[in-house]
Amino acid sequence: MAKILTGDEVNGILSECRADGCLTEYTEGAESFIQTPPALGQGWGRQIELRPGLTLSVIDITKHQNHVYKIQQHSLSMPLTFNYYLAGGCQVDNDGLTGAEEEIAGKSYLYRVPNTAELEAYPAGKRICCFQIRVALELIHGFCDRIHEFPTVLRNTLEHPENTILYHPSRITPAQRQILQQILEWPYQGLARQLYLEGKVLELLALHFNQVIIGSPQRSTSIKARDIDRIYEARDILIQNAVNPPSLAELAHRVHLNELKLTQGFKQVFDTTVFGYLYNYRMEQACQLLQTGSLNIQEIARSVGYTSRSSFVAAFKKKFKVAPSLYLKKIG
Repeated sequence: MAKILTGDEVNGILSECRADGCLTEYTEGAESFIQTPPALGQGWGRQIELRPGLTLSVIDITKHQNHVYKIQQHSLSMPLTFNYYLAGGCQVDNDGLTGAEEEIAGKSYLYRVPNTAELEAYPAGKRICCFQIRVALELIHGFCDRIHEFPTVLRNTLEHPENTILYHPSRITPAQRQILQQILEWPYQGLARQLYLEGKVLELLALHFNQVIIGSPQRSTSIKARDIDRIYEARDILIQNAVNPPSLAELAHRVHLNELKLTQGFKQVFDTTVFGYLYNYRMEQACQLLQTGSLNIQEIARSVGYTSRSSFVAAFKKKFKVAPSLYLKKIG
């Protein structure tokens, strides 16, 4: 049986964990991080305010038991909200909609449902990776002067927010997946991170609004939700073993996919090959190590999986069009 939780009850669990000293969390400037309390599952959540009226949140969590979150009433001033599921999902029952909606991996949901109550059901034992972007309506007006081109329901939301219900599902495109994956890496520090993430979020919003305006792009071959989870599991294995990665055959075996399905799925989910993804990850890690200034080129090469300094330098130059030794001068 599912455990029903209200916002106050969740806050109570967090307060108890803080009092017991068992909650890992921090706030640094506009950014916050929290480790999921055991009573709510296993995982983490991040949030950053990119500018007034524009907030990005990312959760990666697995529930230990079925949970239903009860929202008593969405505020009349609620922002325009974008949810992107890369793994897992939930069932949403909102009294402003005609019936329960199954939100699943591989899809995005643009919604604004003011003055409505909602139940969100999350299953036990299933990883959920969800990105949420919240945009104040006045910010949308500042971003876009083509509101007249939007579909009627979205235009009405922006022009008559007090009495319009918006719920618009879409398929996540390969270009959107790539941006979401870049966001998930959460690179850099401080202002550099905030500027990087803001740029990625604005790029994602541009793609989403374009998708809404002109309609969905040509459909690609669909992937089953359980296979998407396995592809993300393969991604995690690659990252955890970036220095000494498994072969394609071994990776496919570990996530219970055949090599063809893994290869095709990686291309569709991440818009690159399996080892193209590994290459990009290694190079991003190398950039971060260069910025710390604590390792020399040979040590950085070994840290990201290259036994040969010359091979690492060649790979780095291919990616960034500059040698590692000159990289900091270029970005400075």
